[in-house]
Amino acid sequence: MATEPGRIHHRHVELAQRILDFASERGMSPGERLAEQALASHCNVSRTPVRKALQVLAEQDLVTADADGGFLLSVDPVTVPRLDDVGDSDGGTEIYAAILRDLSAGRIAEAQTVAGLQRRYDASRQAVQNALQKLSEENLAERGVGQQWLLKQFALGADAVAKSYEFRLATEPLALTLPDFRRDLPALTALRQSMLILRNMSEADFDRKLFERTDFDFHMLVARGCGNPFMAEALVNHHRRRRANAAAGHVNTYRLTQSNLEHIQILEQIERGQLELAADLMRVHIHLSQSPRPRLAGRGVPPAFKLVSR
Repeated sequence: MATEPGRIHHRHVELAQRILDFASERGMSPGERLAEQALASHCNVSRTPVRKALQVLAEQDLVTADADGGFLLSVDPVTVPRLDDVGDSDGGTEIYAAILRDLSAGRIAEAQTVAGLQRRYDASRQAVQNALQKLSEENLAERGVGQQWLLKQFALGADAVAKSYEFRLATEPLALTLPDFRRDLPALTALRQSMLILRNMSEADFDRKLFERTDFDFHMLVARGCGNPFMAEALVNHHRRRRANAAAGHVNTYRLTQSNLEHIQILEQIERGQLELAADLMRVHIHLSQSPRPRLAGRGVPPAFKLVSR
């Protein structure tokens, strides 16, 4: 099977990395088949972007096409360097990170042009365009009039985190209780496996990258399963912005371990069809996550989650 030519998109590279992480976490070996539907359920996306991501891996000789039209692992995924910079030799990722930092600090105006950003960051036109494309994919930038781009500073400003929690408290518990909420059981099972891997890690060895991916997948699963396309779109866009917020990297590791335990308990209630209880736990989870003193806020909470899940 020939891979489709063309420029690699950041989102396909990101998904390709998640596929490698999936294979690594499950101890897959060279020659094993990568099932598109299982990958789509795990990553909470349709099969179309999974195919694009597999093509990215094929272009790097990390997977090979088989006679049935699928893909087989070509390498031990544990030994593969991260793909973050694939297709980014012009420095677009660095410019993306610099724009995020400047937006968060209020050092850059919302209205920008490619030429203006080239001068500010001493970068090539292609690097700036790639950075803006990635910001657009994260719903942090959009095209304005003429040559103008509009950067969404409100999503990364000083009070963005507090406003984010307000929005999530109003929407995520509600999403779980809507009449058309759909439980994606294969995706829930795949998520549980990642959560259990995290649960068995000590605080000192906690894998923040794995947590960030699992946290994103968990909240996206709730968003896309809610059955209301307007709410789903709002939540999906919000979680993409939240993932890009640089402040997230400063969350206390202890809080992340507790957050993972809370995710497990909410997930169990979703699996059981106890959606009202899952919504109550989601509400507590969001309140705890916004506490400025995470160790004190989390003290005694995991047992409480266990009690209600029995």
